[in-house]
Amino acid sequence: MIDALRRAAIAVTVQAEGVIRDKVARGALRAVAVVGAPGANVARRVDGMQRGADLHAVETASWVSSDAIMAGQGGPFDAGDLRHWLALAERAGVPFVPAQEILTLTPEEMDAVSGVAELPQGPLRQRAERAARRIDSAIGDPDDRAAPESPVARVARLAAIGERLHAALDAVPEGWMVRSSRGGCAELKSLAGMGAAGPDAPTVRFGPEVEIGPGWVRSGNRRRVHANDTRTVRMAAEGPDGGGATFLARPWVEAARWFTAEDPHRHGTPFAGKGVWPVEWRAFVERGRVIGVSAYYCWGPEPGPREARAALEVRSLAQAIASEAVATRAYPRQMEVEFVRAGRVDPEAQALLAPFGREDVACTLDFIEVANGGFMLLEGGPAHTPFGGGVAAGFTGCGDGPRLGKRGAAIDGVAFRAMAHVHLAEPSTWTEGDRSGRILTWDAVDELARD
Repeated sequence: MIDALRRAAIAVTVQAEGVIRDKVARGALRAVAVVGAPGANVARRVDGMQRGADLHAVETASWVSSDAIMAGQGGPFDAGDLRHWLALAERAGVPFVPAQEILTLTPEEMDAVSGVAELPQGPLRQRAERAARRIDSAIGDPDDRAAPESPVARVARLAAIGERLHAALDAVPEGWMVRSSRGGCAELKSLAGMGAAGPDAPTVRFGPEVEIGPGWVRSGNRRRVHANDTRTVRMAAEGPDGGGATFLARPWVEAARWFTAEDPHRHGTPFAGKGVWPVEWRAFVERGRVIGVSAYYCWGPEPGPREARAALEVRSLAQAIASEAVATRAYPRQMEVEFVRAGRVDPEAQALLAPFGREDVACTLDFIEVANGGFMLLEGGPAHTPFGGGVAAGFTGCGDGPRLGKRGAAIDGVAFRAMAHVHLAEPSTWTEGDRSGRILTWDAVDELARD
């Protein structure tokens, strides 16, 4: 049964990636067609796009490496890069699931492995091609470009990159997972979300020659890094390296506890049914202080003394990491917030930005309960903000202020489970309601932990 569910999850994910690529291609055509449409102020619109690209380049160029964080030098850093959070955890003395770098691809190499989207034929493409010629004439000589790569040179270059993708995994033990420094691949997220990952690193066979694992693909008897996953490519493009990516290998850590429940993501679909999830926790940090803790898979744990003690321990560990970041002057940054900061001056936007200052520590920190009864940092990432970032987990729908409806939830206390009326796959249900027995104040959690 679990193998069938895993194959279904992978198949659905691959199909969805194809849809995403098609939407991206169509979106790109529409953007070009709008910018270069007859009568449009092409120079002004291109200049606006360039200002956004320049802001991204200047901001991310100021971000420091994880080595600088480990050395205690501080500075702004990419909130989406796992390596920085592991460095802070090590400095704070907080246990963490280790990771080792196995491969770095340049932006040009990521472009090569991500493939070329087939642009759909039709009137939209024709308008976009005409618009592209207008843009070229507005910004310079369209022929002032590097000579195109020959087919022979391209094949040789792709073969060399392909060998590097394979060689990177030759020394990685079986049973480990692979991910980019900025996040896991779409297949892994799908398996975990549907409760189909399991206690061992999940693998899915498609015939005798092809096997897909967490972040890798085996063809024959050799594995390669799955670098052309849509989610991985997107995160690389959004990152500070101009589209480059570093890949990490990590041991698959066994969780101490698991729970079985109906999967909310598959509700109402042909794949509806139960899944099995590890007990993991997410801590939310704003202004250097842990403001909330939630069960990451927030449709399983029931409030009780053991869960309350676990949430308090997670708060303590997360606070140690946040305090180390404050002491080191290490400031996590995310571009969604920086774009809003640069472009919005209305009072409401500025009020929403207040907890996420440029020299504040705001983030999400995820922990897994491990077999020895302790907790390990599994992931660190961007803060939950009204403008994007980490998901609110069990706090989804909380709050009745301006943050609600703007991708933000009011977070305070411990969310053992999402509110009963909230279906995580249905945003229309993300509204305030009855929190009884699901979302508790810190005082209530303290009291429950003493039982």
